[in-house]
Amino acid sequence: MKKSRADTAETRKRIIAAASTVFLAQGLAGTGIAEIMAAAGMTPGGFYRHFDSKEHLIAEANSAASERLLALFEAATRGKAPGEALATIVAMYLDQSEEVSALCSLACLGSELRHSDSEIKAAAMRGHERMLAFVAGQTRQMGVADHQSLANAVVSTLVGAVTIARLAGDPARAKVILDNARTVVGGLIQRPPAPGAGH
Repeated sequence: MKKSRADTAETRKRIIAAASTVFLAQGLAGTGIAEIMAAAGMTPGGFYRHFDSKEHLIAEANSAASERLLALFEAATRGKAPGEALATIVAMYLDQSEEVSALCSLACLGSELRHSDSEIKAAAMRGHERMLAFVAGQTRQMGVADHQSLANAVVSTLVGAVTIARLAGDPARAKVILDNARTVVGGLIQRPPAPGAGH
């Protein structure tokens, strides 16, 4: 029996969700189509009915991971004052565990994304821009004169710190990296960059 459009769309979403989880946990190069389809509860043969290539799926999965992380931020900051909301975002980002639903693809997959094709890079940068816009929304409400520069500095510090902490291997060393990032971001928030800085 032929699947309805709704069924097809739901199946596609299931594959993207499974791919996002597996990619974040295992990386891009080390994950094959058969493994992704198995995680989605499907056989490999159905893959090309939904996606043109693995690269096409990586781009879609990257977008899904970004949306999931932003949804967590939105839920956690709803109703909070902007300063408290920004502190919550910083804490959540730096406290990323191995729980895949709360991982950022920029920090987890950045080195692989750098060597990916233009479609994947574009998807990753859209995720970065959405995160940047979310943080800039808080810094703007805080009355920071150059709220965009502050948001850029905060996001870059967070992504960089988590990337290096995940590479560190040693939990004690990773903690030092993340604690330093908390201190730096706290200083940035207390003493925002002067208007025009960072442009």
